[in-house]
Amino acid sequence: MAAIGIEAVDAAVIAVREGERLAASPGIALLAPSGPVVGEAAAAAARLQPVIAADRFWTDLSQDAIAGAAGRPVSHADLVHAHLGALWRSVAAPGDEAVFAVPATLRPHQLGLLLGIARSLAIPVAGVVDAALAACAGLDARPLVLHLDVQMHQALLTELAGHSVLRRRRVEIAPRAGLKSMYAAWAQLVSEAMVRRTRFDPLHHAASEQQLYDRLPAWLDALAAGESVDAAVDSGSGSYSATVGREQFTLAAEAWYAQLDDLVRGLHRADEPTTLALSARASRLPALADRLAAAGRLEVVRLPDVAAAAGAAARATDVGPGDPPALATALPRVHVVPGGERRRVASPATHVIQDGRAHAISERGLVIGQGPGEGRRIALSGAGEGVSRLHCTLERAGGRTRVRDHSRYGTFVNGERVQGEAELGAGDRLRVGSPGVVFELVAVD
Repeated sequence: MAAIGIEAVDAAVIAVREGERLAASPGIALLAPSGPVVGEAAAAAARLQPVIAADRFWTDLSQDAIAGAAGRPVSHADLVHAHLGALWRSVAAPGDEAVFAVPATLRPHQLGLLLGIARSLAIPVAGVVDAALAACAGLDARPLVLHLDVQMHQALLTELAGHSVLRRRRVEIAPRAGLKSMYAAWAQLVSEAMVRRTRFDPLHHAASEQQLYDRLPAWLDALAAGESVDAAVDSGSGSYSATVGREQFTLAAEAWYAQLDDLVRGLHRADEPTTLALSARASRLPALADRLAAAGRLEVVRLPDVAAAAGAAARATDVGPGDPPALATALPRVHVVPGGERRRVASPATHVIQDGRAHAISERGLVIGQGPGEGRRIALSGAGEGVSRLHCTLERAGGRTRVRDHSRYGTFVNGERVQGEAELGAGDRLRVGSPGVVFELVAVD
């Protein structure tokens, strides 16, 4: 059984297994007469058919009907059901379970509705975690962490704090500083630049407007490394382009950047060292990270787009039959640095648990592998070809506990594949092989 982390945010629903992205489906739907079209297919035609496009169903999750829906009434919940169902069918295998990473703005009744939708889709839910917390619990960061995420319709700044356990303390919202508003301003900026240069206005033609919005993310990525971008769209009469500078993009978004700056400065105390973790959506905004880094004693970290979903998957918990999972707003800190290497954990593991039996981890090392062998060993019989004879070694040295992988099929800590070696802490889950055998790590005084 594998845990699939699902970040359920209006900008995109991202699914991750063992640290690898399985899908990133835009939170857009088309209310077609034959039934909802969702995700990438809807995003690819949203500018071609704007009258039937919907993009607030994750934000406004409810059973309220969506105005303007053709035919039978369609609710926000119906669209979430269609979107989540399509995503789960595309990524899940028999026995998989889901762990949701949800924004702090999701209200209790909306969470209950989401869990009800998952149940109706026969999706086993192993847990629900605050998205900012899931993204940052594995971060090698200062005790005080601010997590900034820019979603489609709003921006969220979450204050997290704690040395060994990271807890959500406070959430601030910029309700109008969302990607949709910024993208509209940048589309207008590029359009005006093309009009000045070529007299062609891409916003006056549905097909070229769709191209403009489709290509905006790549142009934003190009501005991360360059001072300007050559923006181009095609039409039946030819190809049209214009050069637009990074400064022009930032000026066009100034009203929203100022709101984000105010959010951070409102929670950040200049006398307390703080890590500001930017979601991939926030990191993509041109020059925003540099602007926010100007605040005193503020360390800025850019998170990958899988951070929240992968962090949730790593925190999968067993849920009893019929017991709805509670929203987690506090998690042990794992302290993982970018690239997957694990640093010192709060409580190094001293024992590994197998079938209820505790095996001490010492300087002599403890080997896990298929069948008998030399030295101290946990011999796995009948584990299948996914476990190597000499699969991995657990050992303690210098007050730290590490696992070294020797296998072909992989060793995993909290769902993340070990690259060479990784540190082990109390509460970690160690899986050897694929599909593999799972062990629990504990610390005994």
